[in-house]
Amino acid sequence: MADSSYSAACDAVVEAFLVAFPQYLQSRMVEVAPATDIDEATRQGVQWLTAELAQWARLSVEDQRQGPLHILQTASGFPTAALEEAGIVSAARDVGSQQALPGDLYGLAPVSSRDLGEAAWRAHVAWGVAKAKQVVNVVPKGESSEALVVAAVTMNQADRASIHLVAADRGIPARHWRNPGAIATGLADEIPRWAVVDLDHAAAEEAVRALAAAGSKVAVYGPDPDDIAMARWMSIGAATVVPHDRLIAVLRSWLPFQA
Repeated sequence: MADSSYSAACDAVVEAFLVAFPQYLQSRMVEVAPATDIDEATRQGVQWLTAELAQWARLSVEDQRQGPLHILQTASGFPTAALEEAGIVSAARDVGSQQALPGDLYGLAPVSSRDLGEAAWRAHVAWGVAKAKQVVNVVPKGESSEALVVAAVTMNQADRASIHLVAADRGIPARHWRNPGAIATGLADEIPRWAVVDLDHAAAEEAVRALAAAGSKVAVYGPDPDDIAMARWMSIGAATVVPHDRLIAVLRSWLPFQA
């Protein structure tokens, strides 16, 4: 059962998301279709989102099958439908975005809570931390050679927070391995089904080799990997090599929703 601190974190992220959502849509419409009126669709989306998040916040952590960001992304369907009805041409999107959010025809759904502003992002991070403390006690360890977890090898705090939030939204535990010793110790306990490795990390190559050899599906990411870098990292075991700004979309396409 969730404690009061987790309930407070849920309430805080709900409040922050409800404030941020209409403001975020307004800013996106300036880019997507500034001459189109979606006020009614936005109102409907906020009304739906308010009810859904209120119901979500009352659930136990075990019954929260979706995270708050996924629920908010779904609310973007109301203005999306309004734009489609108005005959607005859909936006060009990369493959990762199409796989992660197939119904987001105009790119209205935020990929990250960072898109919603500082207050919403901080509330989302706090919720992710609170949830991690809850699920660590309910997720069984060592039951199989491949664990339903995602491992992150990065020293970038913002990246680490984003990775943990995607995992939390999916109901999947995330591990952070700082160095080769932590990687070796972690792999001795469990083999994560997925892993992400920052190519700027000092132990990136060692991490990719070890994780791939253990059977993890590894995504390597960096500022702007060229074809040579992609070929090199994939030759040592990476399943994919992506630019930094596509990492979250790739993770969302990889990780399934869990209870």
